Amino acid sequence: HWTGRGFHEPTKIAIRKDRGIALLRGSIHIVPLGVCLLEIILNWNVYYVGSKVYNLALYQFLAKVHEFTIQASLAAVLFSVIRHNMAAGEGIPFGSLFSALHISQVSYLWSMEFWGSIRSGHLSLRRKVPLIAVIALCLILAASSGPSSAVLLIPRLSFWPAGKTSIWVNVTSGDLWPTRLEGSNVDQSCIVAQDDTYGNACPSSEWEKVYGFLYQMGHMLPQEYIDRYLVAASHSTVEFTGKSSLRRLYNSRDDSFLDDGRVPVLATTQHAAIADALTTAAQLWFLSLQNITAVAGHGSPLSDQLDAIHTIKSGYYQPYSTVDCIVDTIQNASDSSTISLPWLPMANDPSLVNSNLTWQSIRFRGPRSDRAIALPNFPKSELLNTPGPASEYRLRWLDLPASEFNGSSLGLVILWPRSDGQVWQNISVCSISAAWGDTLLQYRTHDGGDLSSATDVTSHVKIRKGTFPYPKLKSISTTVAPVTQLENEPRIQYHLPFYPQRPINISKEWAEYLNPHVPRFNTTVFNILLSEKPPFPTQPDLTHKAALLMLVTNGLARTGYNSQLQGTLRTRMTQDGSTSLDGNYWVSSKGDVFTVDPEESKEWVQLQMESALQGYAYNVDDTPPRVAIGILIIYCVFTVAHICYLAISGISSTCWDSIAEVTALAVNSSPTAALRNTCAGITELHIFKLPVRVLAMADEEGEGEHLELVFGNVDEEKMEKNTIRPNRTYGTMPHLRKRASKAGNGSL
Repeated sequence: HWTGRGFHEPTKIAIRKDRGIALLRGSIHIVPLGVCLLEIILNWNVYYVGSKVYNLALYQFLAKVHEFTIQASLAAVLFSVIRHNMAAGEGIPFGSLFSALHISQVSYLWSMEFWGSIRSGHLSLRRKVPLIAVIALCLILAASSGPSSAVLLIPRLSFWPAGKTSIWVNVTSGDLWPTRLEGSNVDQSCIVAQDDTYGNACPSSEWEKVYGFLYQMGHMLPQEYIDRYLVAASHSTVEFTGKSSLRRLYNSRDDSFLDDGRVPVLATTQHAAIADALTTAAQLWFLSLQNITAVAGHGSPLSDQLDAIHTIKSGYYQPYSTVDCIVDTIQNASDSSTISLPWLPMANDPSLVNSNLTWQSIRFRGPRSDRAIALPNFPKSELLNTPGPASEYRLRWLDLPASEFNGSSLGLVILWPRSDGQVWQNISVCSISAAWGDTLLQYRTHDGGDLSSATDVTSHVKIRKGTFPYPKLKSISTTVAPVTQLENEPRIQYHLPFYPQRPINISKEWAEYLNPHVPRFNTTVFNILLSEKPPFPTQPDLTHKAALLMLVTNGLARTGYNSQLQGTLRTRMTQDGSTSLDGNYWVSSKGDVFTVDPEESKEWVQLQMESALQGYAYNVDDTPPRVAIGILIIYCVFTVAHICYLAISGISSTCWDSIAEVTALAVNSSPTAALRNTCAGITELHIFKLPVRVLAMADEEGEGEHLELVFGNVDEEKMEKNTIRPNRTYGTMPHLRKRASKAGNGSL
């Protein structure tokens, strides 16, 4: 028998009006719509997954599957709109006929078909604008829904806000950050080095850490490299121990003044009392999270985390110090020349320079002349009376008059060891400047364990050439970059923000506690530090600067050392009647977790601690999930509107949603002159502008109707007469019946 001629294809209803069937066909939206709502709710309400995510590839696979279901859903909507306009409306531009089949190809938006549809003048704006808008929206949603689903479905590793509270330390601001350091503020027992392993309140405490740093700086590279290249490898930080914290002392040098022949060294470290308080509060925070989740009853406990960061952003100060030393010589016991201290480029006004010191520079292979500030009425010969054995390093601290040394905190002369009978005395003359700088303090943990306190310090300032004083810096940098200097251009410098902030004046009585006697070695701290093999034998002043800088900075960070965190923690009642820390309240940031007596604490230092934890979670704190939620909400509204249309109208259809069906419809339609010369392709835009619709045509014998694609404009009377009717069967073609009848008789 004959095949391929429609003899076994039954006639069928093109447009069906039945609410039940329409809603059944709209069930294609259920899965993608449900998953979208789940992703939105999951992220909006915050769901903490934990420190690990297993089978991450599975999440990616599910997101891709969800993308396919969304594209199928959007294609169903677009087919519905196209069928409605072709069968019951004014038709559609020919370029829009296959738009639903390009649902996964966003490139359709800049194709000839789409632009032909936009520029078609055969349809009214009332019909064309909604059609073009729906096509564009469907294609954009189809292209962006996949990435949006992946963003919301795959848990994100990041730091999530986890509470904030005020913390109190039982010390006044003046005692914690004094502007004048007196010897009376230090326990007299500190004149002898203590043997405490983990440090104490003495300014010289943990001087052994400085010794270890200098030792490594002198031994990490062979001496020949140090001598040849004048470099010494070392760690950039020294770690000190508080009562409950680990602190890092950052040290660096400012090469921006290398052209002046000097290399000022810089240092800062976290304040011990505040670092201890922050560490203690952070540990209490971690303990409070043991039995709570991001949302009550949902997700993993917040204690299951990778890292956590606890930050004090404002109101916190830590010491910043800079030191420079110059090598000089006392010729003999009657040397009446005046002591001159090096000018500190980042502290002293250039107008204070009133002296020059000449020294032999190994770096520049010749003599250098340094700018200095003379100390009035202090002849060099007086330094020879400094107490201590002449065979050891001796220190002579100098109070500096503010009028001549504005910006400096203290002066120091280091007398080098000399042998008996030696007439001259080599010395290092050092100028010290220190201040309290406003800093961002952080304490980090890993898997609930301890890590050192850190200081986040980075920024730059623009300084006009020759101006002083330097403008107040907004933030800090521990990394010093070279100056870029162009003629008649501003100087750009990166450096620490100590000037002008809160300058510190250091008395020589307090400074004496930086160099205590060490009983087990029967000598002083400085003699131990400087007697070790120096990293720069040809430039010992570099070693002197490093040792002095770290000791001063460490000592300043120990003011108020014996103060500690205060307050009663907020608790909650558990099911068994016991009490535990109220972690939910802490994480919610609703208020302060610590409670203190208002009267007793009015002079205490109060700081704001903000916590964040690192882990995998769903939330909307970042821009990508917010954008993704917006895209999926648009999709949800779009598909819900289509479902409502199906439920109200009951109109649905499954015809012409494939290339094969549209091709069969076109082959069974009457040829049109509008498509002349298109059999080998289409190159003209006007072809895609032509309106096309589907009309019902009577068969030749009057036994039924079949459907045809009709191009061009159709008069209203014909369109009204030949419009497709709901629930009516179409498909007969009489001329094929005649041919089939002849074939049954043995001929065609």
